[in-house]
Amino acid sequence: MQKAISKILPFVFLAVSFAALAESSTQGKLKKADSLFHIKQYTQAYDLYNELHAAGTYSPSMLLKMAFIQEGLGHLGESLFYLNLYYLASDDPQALKKMEELAAKNHLEGYESSEMRRFFAWVQEQYFTIASILVSLNVFGLALIYYRWNQSKSRPVYSALLLLTLAGVLYFHVNYGREARRGIVAQPLTYLMSGPSAASSVIEIIGEGHQLRIKGQEDVWLRVEWRDREVFVKEFLVRPVRL
Repeated sequence: MQKAISKILPFVFLAVSFAALAESSTQGKLKKADSLFHIKQYTQAYDLYNELHAAGTYSPSMLLKMAFIQEGLGHLGESLFYLNLYYLASDDPQALKKMEELAAKNHLEGYESSEMRRFFAWVQEQYFTIASILVSLNVFGLALIYYRWNQSKSRPVYSALLLLTLAGVLYFHVNYGREARRGIVAQPLTYLMSGPSAASSVIEIIGEGHQLRIKGQEDVWLRVEWRDREVFVKEFLVRPVRL
């Protein structure tokens, strides 16, 4: 047993050393990027932030700085992308307000009002709680119908209508309560197609910054919603909003 432990210990030590070295390197890179941002060397700071983000490292402060830099460079789509990520990481209502202002100023589609977005975020947070309550109410409604039918031998019309309403609400919540993935159009000229093929007809050409609901994917094509219509767009033209 002691021999086995003595053989494993060097590998454990190496793994811990490499992890500590990687953490030190990440912190050093982040500190350098923050210093560059502070002295207004924005493009150099962004390059370092982007490296960290690509490696899976981020903080709300870093994402907000990236959004600021991209807005200053005139990259509306990228700025809104990082603002969305900042909101996911921080839950800061000011980020919603900023996105709403940018969307209104640039005539962008796909952005709900701040109040609506907060409501949807609350529904997402309470998804399972709401589903459990609705299931309980449906069971209660079914039990009420059974009780009234056995007690009075009359048709429980109102109870049945209530149960149908509750069942409809439960169905809607289960199927549509989960917010669809979102993506930000990142290129100035983005073609929306009628099908997942370059040979399909062009539905519309849109600019950067619009927010699309991502409903699925077929090969290199994303199936998205645009003005209540299902269209397709090349995957690399859209930045999915996820941390």
